[in-house]
Amino acid sequence: MTKKTKIAVVGTGLMGIQHIKAIDKSKKASLHSLVDVNKKLILSLSRKFKVPVFENIKQISTKNKPDAVIIATPNYLHKSQAIKFLKSKIPVLLEKPISDNIQSAKQIINSSKKNNTPVLIGYHRRHNSIISKAKIKILSGKLGKIVSVNVLCWLYKHKDYYKEKWRIKKGGGPLGINLVHDIDLICYLLGPVKYVQAYTSNSIRKFNVEDTAIVNLVFRSGALCTLNISDTIVSPWSYELTAGENPTYPLTNQSAYFIGGTKSSLQFPNFKFWYNKKERSWWRKIYSKEEKIKLDNNTLTNQIDHFCDVVKRKVKPKVNGNDGLISLKIFDAITKSARSGKKIKI
Repeated sequence: MTKKTKIAVVGTGLMGIQHIKAIDKSKKASLHSLVDVNKKLILSLSRKFKVPVFENIKQISTKNKPDAVIIATPNYLHKSQAIKFLKSKIPVLLEKPISDNIQSAKQIINSSKKNNTPVLIGYHRRHNSIISKAKIKILSGKLGKIVSVNVLCWLYKHKDYYKEKWRIKKGGGPLGINLVHDIDLICYLLGPVKYVQAYTSNSIRKFNVEDTAIVNLVFRSGALCTLNISDTIVSPWSYELTAGENPTYPLTNQSAYFIGGTKSSLQFPNFKFWYNKKERSWWRKIYSKEEKIKLDNNTLTNQIDHFCDVVKRKVKPKVNGNDGLISLKIFDAITKSARSGKKIKI
């Protein structure tokens, strides 16, 4: 029987709990220990999952070391905590974003290289089989040259969501909470971004953070993309409501991504392929092929299984530190462009 990878989880907030559940479902991993400053919470989790708990990371990086660690703490703690584990030769899965600033992100990446120890970034959507299928379709050339992309992330957040006061301050809006996943995903599908231009608005909720934004991307390939996001729109068109990854969100059987090429177009997660049979023309009938897909609600567990394979040096990280840095640079350019109204080069 293959030995399971023992994984510690640092930070037992919303995402930390999700990772704990994913480890519990995984056939390749086992929960090693938990670290959090909330004594009451981790003692409760310790009893439930029958694992030791610690109040600081020093205790698990020096005593009874785990095979790997997941860090799901606030962004400003990522650098110090990740580097501590990397120096101890403990592989790290770092919840997105990689850090709260570009310089810290670079320091994490350098530590990973220096210590020859992998760091992965928790953009878990890349581990969804739907995304793998979309990537294969694009690489196959069946879409031709990618011309333009439209990504919708329209949703409505209930007023109770904003009882957490950090959600109405800088970094708590839909750009930082929701769109960062779409930024990573579209780069994974289409490659490097050359320019960014963005516009934001807070005209509906009036908080000190955006509630709506439009982000325009120019890829090095020449393709154009618009990311359109708002948390004040009642709609069925967002990744969460269309991918079926999380049962918390009602499934709408719609799409959020529309990728247009010179030969055909693709929409997903409701996987449809649009094309002309012979001559390409808007005067000719356009056909659609709806491909049967199995909704993947094990994305986080898939990520854990992949993490275990990386720890055992079977594969390379699907989302590495450089991927995390690229997403952070794009997000930084978005915030600069939204303030200045100018196009920003990546």
